[in-house]
Amino acid sequence: MKKTLIAAAVLAGLGAAGAAQAQSSVTLYGLIDAGYSWSKVEGQKSRNAIDSGLASESRFGLRGTEDLGNGLKANFLLESGFGVDDGSTSSSNFFSRQSWVGLSSDSFGELRLGRQFILGTSFFTGIDPFGTTFRQAAMGSTFIAADQIRDSNMAMYYTPTWSGFQAAIGYSFNRSSNEVPRTGANNRAITSGLHYANGPLEAALTYDQVEPATGGGVGKSTQLGAAYDFGVVKLHAAVADQRNVAVNVGDAPTGLTNRIFSDKTISWMVGASAPIGNGSLFGSYQKAKDWDIKGFSVGYTYALSRRTDAYAFYSDIDNVDNIGRSAASDISSKQLGVGLRHRF
Repeated sequence: MKKTLIAAAVLAGLGAAGAAQAQSSVTLYGLIDAGYSWSKVEGQKSRNAIDSGLASESRFGLRGTEDLGNGLKANFLLESGFGVDDGSTSSSNFFSRQSWVGLSSDSFGELRLGRQFILGTSFFTGIDPFGTTFRQAAMGSTFIAADQIRDSNMAMYYTPTWSGFQAAIGYSFNRSSNEVPRTGANNRAITSGLHYANGPLEAALTYDQVEPATGGGVGKSTQLGAAYDFGVVKLHAAVADQRNVAVNVGDAPTGLTNRIFSDKTISWMVGASAPIGNGSLFGSYQKAKDWDIKGFSVGYTYALSRRTDAYAFYSDIDNVDNIGRSAASDISSKQLGVGLRHRF
């Protein structure tokens, strides 16, 4: 059960007699994920390990809200990643996963300022059978913007939700580091999208763009996807048009300063998920045509309780390795993971 610290009686001015003060709350939450990992890249020896974050990145965070009255709220989120296997932090920046503050209203939507997920990732979490996680099994292996991408220095606006529809747009003045006054020295980025979730249907359309500080072509990624739940099975599909992008694992669309891939590719993914027993069975096949990346993945999660589940997955994808991606030769990368995931 989430531990919620309710500061219901915190008043901004205790000396102001009779003044009605807003209520606020802060929630501590987190996820701990660890398990056995086996991986084999063609031409290399296999790796056996106890790893953190096989299915979902381990993290803890604080989220808070304050009711400002008249339907307006102040919100914040601070989230840090860590490794369960060795206790290390996942980045030199403590709240590298997310750190933002904002205002929200049912009538006017929500504004967030700070480091946060781009829409190519957040709007496709329910469309990818793997939830854009499970390492190379996720659609981020071929869909650049869906690869768990977060941008710093971003202002993001979400509209209210109307009959399942929501739109959003964000702009980062420098997605990877602090802004500087020099012309062309900032990695500026745009993220935009439409999302629909109502009944059995979920669909999303996103456009992400990065203007690299080092020059070169502007990286562009357009994604379209949908998932439909028939009850006994849920079908997933997505397609992307990606241009002028060169990618390392965990990076976003960037200009082709190191021309590893072709300057354009069409990626697509098809998948399915179904409730099996006290868990869920899911799988997908994905391909990026001009990058010559293709392969299949399958996984299963079993709920031990409302907060804890066990999982297993296997993935076999060509031209993806655990360092980066290469289209130079037909390299097969296999991953197998069995682990435990607990939420608090």
